[in-house]
Amino acid sequence: MDKPFKVSDRHNDLMMRDAKHVLGWRYQPRVIFESGSGLTLTDVDGKEYYDLTSGMMCMVLGHSHPELTETIRQQATSLVHHSSWYANPLIIEFAELLGSTLPGNLTVVNFTVTGSEANEVAMRMALGVSGKYDIVSVIRGLHGGSLAAESVTTVGGARRRNLGPLMIPSRANTILAPFCYRCPINLSYPDCGIACLDSSEQMMEAVTSQDVAAVMAETILVAGGMIVPPPEWLPRLKQLAVRWGALLVLDEAQLAPARTGKLWGFEHYDVVPDIVTFAKGMSAGMAICGTVTTPELAQRAAGKAGVPWAGTYSGDPLSAAVALKQLQIVLRDKLVERAAILGEVLREQLESLCERFDIVGEIRGQGLYRMLDIVTDKQSKRPDPAMAERIRYNMMEQGLVCICVKNFIRICPPLIVTRAQIEEIVARMKTAIERGEAGLPKGINFTTSSSLAAGEQGAHGRAD
Repeated sequence: MDKPFKVSDRHNDLMMRDAKHVLGWRYQPRVIFESGSGLTLTDVDGKEYYDLTSGMMCMVLGHSHPELTETIRQQATSLVHHSSWYANPLIIEFAELLGSTLPGNLTVVNFTVTGSEANEVAMRMALGVSGKYDIVSVIRGLHGGSLAAESVTTVGGARRRNLGPLMIPSRANTILAPFCYRCPINLSYPDCGIACLDSSEQMMEAVTSQDVAAVMAETILVAGGMIVPPPEWLPRLKQLAVRWGALLVLDEAQLAPARTGKLWGFEHYDVVPDIVTFAKGMSAGMAICGTVTTPELAQRAAGKAGVPWAGTYSGDPLSAAVALKQLQIVLRDKLVERAAILGEVLREQLESLCERFDIVGEIRGQGLYRMLDIVTDKQSKRPDPAMAERIRYNMMEQGLVCICVKNFIRICPPLIVTRAQIEEIVARMKTAIERGEAGLPKGINFTTSSSLAAGEQGAHGRAD
């Protein structure tokens, strides 16, 4: 079957109306979902799919979790929204529980609506505390889409095109990613001695004002290639920040809670940041994110650079109730330990694909968040975004929803996934890759899908 997606007239009508009236990134085919339960999403034709994206990495308990559904129902009858210049018991309880899960004295939360805002608040805190101006970030990092967050984002593509005059000038993307599979300075770990950080510091000296307020990094660089740093990298990054009199800001939007087999991703390393941001997974799909720091830094930042920050919806009781209940369930049901155990099952299953297929260059990740690096062949390691997009399309035909950006296919199921489901998912992935190698599907123009829509791949995204 060359064109596997045959949809009903109603489904096709909804796809066309979506294209006409909604401006947004869309994969092809433009499948329309209308319900979800556990790991499963169901489209308007009744076809079921395993959700390997956990929504947008938010639904760590899966879809329509009964306790979260009941929490929404109960809170909706009580209080949904009030002025953010006041508080409610739920936002206080959530802040306290968050602080209790973090090491050190990270106990004060500035709530936001989006992860972009959370990272911008972190930057504002650093500027206000230090009185300095440069924010140094890691190349291949993703920190959000607001103009300030975009200025420290370096995953490439069209997202920054035409924005230059609007983005903040005091930023320097100078830290080389610890990308051992494609080392930015052509060395090999562990003999390299983490020389990428030495080169990064030389660049900092050359291109920054040397008034560095913060060094900002994702604990694991997800969008940039699921780059899991070597054990020494993050501690040495912390030492670099200390040498420069800068704060270390870690972005955990894609990782917390429990996704990596630790509640917070940086717990895999002997490091405590000065500021940590959370979003996606901690939100339970609601509009609640935030920035956590110490009481001392919070006090020093208050009244400077727009801190504390508050938007119309930050700290809403409905969002707080659901996020609080989700974190309580994660802790109660020991999903941290579950993610560690089943993460190894997922790794082993995906490694079997890597061993079988020359176009699967490497499997990277931690816990229940993994990525396939799709290449033309293992020897060259040359990225093959068009093949990755073809595999993603075939995965949809096999009833698997995933995220594919460039040549990176992400696998991020809800933490409630079972061993049997993992085995079934990887078996379906095997079929999808085999179809991709066979040049299927034919006659599909992939250049309109979001992972190739930047236009860099040109005709390479067009199926035969």
